Amino acid sequence: MTLLRDKVAIISGIGPGLGQANAKALAREGATVLLAARSAEYLASIEAEIKAAGGAAISVPTNITDRSQCNALAQRALDEFGRIDILVNNAFRAGGFTSFEDANLEKWKKIHEVNVWGSLELTQACLSGLKAAAATHGDASVVFILSMSQSKIRLDEIDYASSKGALRTAVQGLALELGPSKVRVNAVAPGWIGGPSVEVYLGWMAQERGVDISVIVEERHAEIPLREIPPQDDIANSVVFFASPWSRVITGQTLDVNGGEYFG
Repeated sequence: MTLLRDKVAIISGIGPGLGQANAKALAREGATVLLAARSAEYLASIEAEIKAAGGAAISVPTNITDRSQCNALAQRALDEFGRIDILVNNAFRAGGFTSFEDANLEKWKKIHEVNVWGSLELTQACLSGLKAAAATHGDASVVFILSMSQSKIRLDEIDYASSKGALRTAVQGLALELGPSKVRVNAVAPGWIGGPSVEVYLGWMAQERGVDISVIVEERHAEIPLREIPPQDDIANSVVFFASPWSRVITGQTLDVNGGEYFG
């Protein structure tokens, strides 16, 4: 628990998948983590797990599409800990899995409202704290969670993929703007994420086709050179890397963490 000792991290989108894995990984390395999502009950359960493992965490129920709540989250970190060293933009809204021709574009707007505008609102709300931490301690880090879908385009994922593609461009622009302030901006782009959400989805696919789930899993593995769906804990380690001093001279980069399914 030394890599992120004394660091204060805000993580949005704490859910049963990658969000909670990111929070636990940062806490494991010594960061104090502020857990942000809309569900106060679920946040409390993850806070309790982190504390039971010896980490430091507080829950701050937050809807990132509400700028006043983003401001309150950032201020909570500053009031209680005096700094914001790390921001992980993990919150997202999933796509509708429909063609563009059949899509309700109002639903597209809702996806972009969370994935793009919500993440940017939270980043802007945290920016003064991040810049102050960088000025005092030499470094601060913003990590966006993107997706392989913005690079390996699928016909029924254009709504979600386009939101992540917009963020990828934002990562590069923010890295250029914030570099002189020593605030680094990078992204992790998973493909399939081994965890509860994907397990449910694969189970649904198996049921639809009337086959055992092992058949679906093997089909996914066959598309991945490393022959496994990357576990969410391993993906979270990539977030730790970008949050840590080990990546001190890296900014504006997107790291594909997908077992080799797509080479960016």
